[in-house]
Amino acid sequence: MESLLAQFKQRQIFKVATIYAVSAWPLIQIADLAVPALGLPDSVMTLLLKIFIIGFPISLVFAWLFNFTSKGIVRINEKDSFKEDSNPAVNVRTTIAVAGSLVVALTATLLTQFFLESNKEPNIVPARLPTPIEKRSELARETKKSIAILPFVPFSSDPEDEYFADGMVEELLNLLAKIPDLKVAARTSSFAYKGNVKKTIVEIGKELGVETILEGSIRKNDVSNKIRVTAQLIQVSTGEHLWSETYDREYRDIFKIQDEIARSVVDKMKITLLGQSTKRQFIAGTHSVDAMVEYGKGQQELSHRTAPSIEKALIHFNKAIEQDKNYARAFVGIADANMLLALYGNLAVSKSNRAAQVAIDRALQIDSQLGEAYASQGLLYTRTDKEKSVAAFKQAIKLNPNYAMTYMWYGSLLQMDGDIGGAHELFEKAFELDPKSPVAAYNVAWCYYLIGAEGKAMGLFSQIIANDPYYPGAYNLAGGILKNRGRLDESIDMYQRALQVDAVNKDALKGLFAANMDMFNFTATDQWFTYVKNNPLILSNNEIFMMKARYAAVQGNIEQGIEHLQSITFDDKEMKGKSNFIKGEIAFYQKKYSDAINLLTQVIDDKNINSFYRLSDGQTAIHLSYAYQQLEQFDKAEELLISFEKYLQNSVSKKANSSSFYYNMMAINALRDQEGLALNYLQGAIDSGWVETWRVGFEPIFNKLKKAPRFGQMIGGVIAKLENMKANSDINESFLLVDSE
Repeated sequence: MESLLAQFKQRQIFKVATIYAVSAWPLIQIADLAVPALGLPDSVMTLLLKIFIIGFPISLVFAWLFNFTSKGIVRINEKDSFKEDSNPAVNVRTTIAVAGSLVVALTATLLTQFFLESNKEPNIVPARLPTPIEKRSELARETKKSIAILPFVPFSSDPEDEYFADGMVEELLNLLAKIPDLKVAARTSSFAYKGNVKKTIVEIGKELGVETILEGSIRKNDVSNKIRVTAQLIQVSTGEHLWSETYDREYRDIFKIQDEIARSVVDKMKITLLGQSTKRQFIAGTHSVDAMVEYGKGQQELSHRTAPSIEKALIHFNKAIEQDKNYARAFVGIADANMLLALYGNLAVSKSNRAAQVAIDRALQIDSQLGEAYASQGLLYTRTDKEKSVAAFKQAIKLNPNYAMTYMWYGSLLQMDGDIGGAHELFEKAFELDPKSPVAAYNVAWCYYLIGAEGKAMGLFSQIIANDPYYPGAYNLAGGILKNRGRLDESIDMYQRALQVDAVNKDALKGLFAANMDMFNFTATDQWFTYVKNNPLILSNNEIFMMKARYAAVQGNIEQGIEHLQSITFDDKEMKGKSNFIKGEIAFYQKKYSDAINLLTQVIDDKNINSFYRLSDGQTAIHLSYAYQQLEQFDKAEELLISFEKYLQNSVSKKANSSSFYYNMMAINALRDQEGLALNYLQGAIDSGWVETWRVGFEPIFNKLKKAPRFGQMIGGVIAKLENMKANSDINESFLLVDSE
């Protein structure tokens, strides 16, 4: 053993090992910084560590066997190496040589890996959603046959004849839409080509993504009570007429004509119905021409999605029922109009739900196989029972796979539950069926925005405006994107455009309130409150109290804000959760932390904790954690923070590079007394568009951060930005004070 130790000392093995370790460690540190800076994967660092580990025994072997001399590298003489007077050259140079080789290896590895990563095809599909055109092109490759029915041309100057022609096409659409093997373009898209559209059948077919188009004309003779209907089926790819027929009938035989046309289309397209070779019996929704016309008028109004148009639609649907008390789809229209009035108008949710459920029950009583009725039932259940809602939507799709609204409403349910991918897939299906629908396009665009693809979202905004410049949702979409990126002055312009086409659009009004408040533009905010006063049906009392509470908070008057929140009333059992939420927030700001914990924990849904994290963009979760801390329940506070942080790291807000993600991460680290991290995340929030500097005055999470000099500089920069936007904002006072009652 002594002999072996003597050899180690003679050949300076210990010194070589020490020098190698001292040399390798800084190289590892440099690599640790270089790898992420160059955008290389973690596997590069793993490879380098392996090289250093393998190099260690190699350097010792070199030190044992070789030495650097004036004559070059020589093999150590085994016998001479133990002579006491022998003094071989220090093997430090051996180690330096090995270490130098490793540096070369390090450089070569980094460069090689860098070029490999730059040029190789990625193994993982990029995290992006396909564009609507890509999606429809992919779906077009399916074997499912497809058709669009264009509005029939009435050869008459009587406007009622036009509605009659539209009603006939509406019935044809619904007859064919029930066929599982046939994709039928929705009414909204088909009717977008009504009138003098300078496009060929081939161009229209490509835009709608269908392989065949049915078009026709109607001529009425009021003297003889005769009607002539001409219909033709055209192949989009070639422009070839597959089938053409002219029907001369009594006016009262119009429904037989619809049935014959539907059968002929199915026969010429060679579609097998429900797996059977026998022809299917088509059942018309109504045998009343007047009911059919009123229903068509109602659908046309309903598509605009404004409170006045929805109210008009409800009138038409009720008139349809007066003409035919067994018109099931008209009852569905009544249900939809009531539910949408609660969303776009000011109808109380409780009243909306009751009226909608009565209409749905009647529709299903008349026709238990009506897919549209199940879709409406699914929409109604989204407010109360998710499982029943999903079951209703699936039944609707089974009965009518071509009803675009089912996919839209089903997608909205998934979106509310945080499943953006699933929602996007359903929204795309609706968009495929109804590519001219502004609502369908809006939903797809919103999904793009949620994942950070704002360019694609704004591209669809342009498409929506081109199809329907009077659809307010498009301007609200653009306004929301701009506002969330901190471009408040530009968002105000979009929201004002939405109000110009829909003077009672509540989403636009709420956006204008928030944008002007955030800019501390109190003059404009007061004018918008005057606008609400002159148009009392836009916002409910509760919504007005919420706006006033926010306004008081912006002005630094928390006590007054609390008074406004206390004025909010809830008279529905299903609103109990929302009531506890409001009361819990009031208790928090009153520093009644025990009451706040009791109320806010009742809001938590154990089956879906994520819904709690989405309340107030995460503010409620932060408030609950802070309340736990104030009562020294630190374990519960940290448990909630850990769970909330995990949610944030996997949330859409992070993927979208949203300011809410950075703001909430700032709050979490502030609660943990991690000042440096908190300020870094606050800077990220500011860079992403956060501008709500008024929160600094009363949100307790800022109490400690306000002492940091860096914090003051950051907030000061945002305030300067807000001042510039306020100066650039052009408020049209004459528009603000218009009374559009």
